[in-house]
Amino acid sequence: MTGSPRADARGRLVGTARGIASEFDSVRVAVAGIVLLALVARLFALGARVAHQDEARVAYWAYRYAESGVYWYRPIVHGPFLTIVNGSVFSLFGASDFTMRLVPALVGGLLPASALLFRGRLRDSETVALAALLGANPLLLYFSRFYRNDLLLAGFMLVAVGFFVRAYDHRRPALLYAGTAAFALAVTTKENALVYPVCWAGAAALLWDRRLLAESAEESGLSAATDRVRAIARGVWRWRTPFGLAVAEFFAIVVFFYAPRGASAGASPTLGRTLRDPTLLPALVGEATLGSWRAFTGKWVGGSDHTYLWTAKSLWPALADGGAVVLAFAALGFLADRYSGSPRDVVGFAFFWGASSLAGYPVIVDNPFPWEVVHVVVPLAIPAAVGLALVARLGAASVADGDGLSATAAAVVLLVVVAQVGGTAVATSYLHPQSDDNEFVQYAQSGSEMKPLLGEIQRVAKSNEGIDVLYYGSAFYVADEEALLAPPGEGGWFDRLPLAWYLEAAGATTDSTTRPEIVGENPPPVVVSLGAVETCDESHDRASDIDRHLRDYERHEVHRFLQDSGCHKSSLVVYVAENASEESVEL
Repeated sequence: MTGSPRADARGRLVGTARGIASEFDSVRVAVAGIVLLALVARLFALGARVAHQDEARVAYWAYRYAESGVYWYRPIVHGPFLTIVNGSVFSLFGASDFTMRLVPALVGGLLPASALLFRGRLRDSETVALAALLGANPLLLYFSRFYRNDLLLAGFMLVAVGFFVRAYDHRRPALLYAGTAAFALAVTTKENALVYPVCWAGAAALLWDRRLLAESAEESGLSAATDRVRAIARGVWRWRTPFGLAVAEFFAIVVFFYAPRGASAGASPTLGRTLRDPTLLPALVGEATLGSWRAFTGKWVGGSDHTYLWTAKSLWPALADGGAVVLAFAALGFLADRYSGSPRDVVGFAFFWGASSLAGYPVIVDNPFPWEVVHVVVPLAIPAAVGLALVARLGAASVADGDGLSATAAAVVLLVVVAQVGGTAVATSYLHPQSDDNEFVQYAQSGSEMKPLLGEIQRVAKSNEGIDVLYYGSAFYVADEEALLAPPGEGGWFDRLPLAWYLEAAGATTDSTTRPEIVGENPPPVVVSLGAVETCDESHDRASDIDRHLRDYERHEVHRFLQDSGCHKSSLVVYVAENASEESVEL
């Protein structure tokens, strides 16, 4: 007998409600809330900090790419992803410190959503904890608001592993292709992407060894290993078509990004020529892959010139400030899971991956700068989430059991974690993002007092006709300013950073000279020179050479770097004509 129409409608309504509830369950809602907060935290006052020298250097060439369409891989700027993507961002939204950092901020803000990829291998509480760690970690927050590739690389690699795990669990080729896309994008960000498969291989070997030890209780170790290899080979063969398509997808993405662009590119053939003449495709693939490899090995292969302990000691302060919570809870989570009786592969894999990065980066990094430890924090966030969720569950269970002492202890631990993470995040990203006391700040960060001056210079450049800015001194001299329209930048261009980025974004016309009398003939509205360096005995062109020619100018002294060190000239003197325009401009 069939039910009444009303009963059928009620049944359909209940079924729909259950479907909605299962689709938008509490874990997804919690993760979505964390993502929203992470995005707000990263976009808030995103353009307030003055560009770091590295940010300004890469942003300059991304803007030039947007203007000229000329690009080819140069290892000193790292991978092509940010240059090409930000070229489009600048074309659409204009060039500013905000738009410069927009892509890393969005990727960093969305990264907590990757926790859902591991949900099949983690408890619900651990999934939410993982999202929270990825969203609130001070180191990840700071470098999500920084125009560098490291956060992008680590984030894409985590997403790739998440999709690969789901592809294995659900046997869906679409998930394999999604993971391959994330992995390929990671390869386009920075050269140490090559380190990740090495870390993964080591972690997988340790997991395999652990699995074989367990299986050897029932059969010999050799027999267990042979059976495992055969099973893997059968699985790979069954998926030969999806794997083949994934390989093709990987190379398509890599070639697209690494392909030279523009008629005046320093490598050939270019992407445009190949689109017009498809017979050039093999040569384009070769240049984008083997050509890029040769350029990479010619620049970066060699590792650190310092001792292991010196490099590790240099990386440790940033890791201690930004990753102490992750390190502590990663150890707890790994050990608790390892000795739980049914250890999970994803927890052990992530711990071994992070531990190998922690041990290996002092060997491979050319310069031990704070952004390198991002590659340690991201993988360790998974076992750290296990440890953090364990403390939270023990606290909740203690409350339910009426165990006030244990509940209080768990609450204190969690409050300390929130205070440490929140306090460090606020101090490093918002209150003191340029301070010498901030362990995340690398020495080539300019001071905050430069921001109003940069705005004034940009206002002048937008309203003036002719030469807007004149650089004085051999440190800034470039014989042909037109040569700066395409990489790599000649003469004293590098020492102009970060001014070069701001002036380029404002469309300023620049010139340079090493002769003081030229400054006095007909100076433009802005003149830039080095200041005196008390710690340097060497003579150099400086502002005192031209002071007498610029009596009707306002004199501003700022620092390109946090401080002068030896003969490392940071003091910068900027002269601005007193009748300069006061039009507003967004930085």
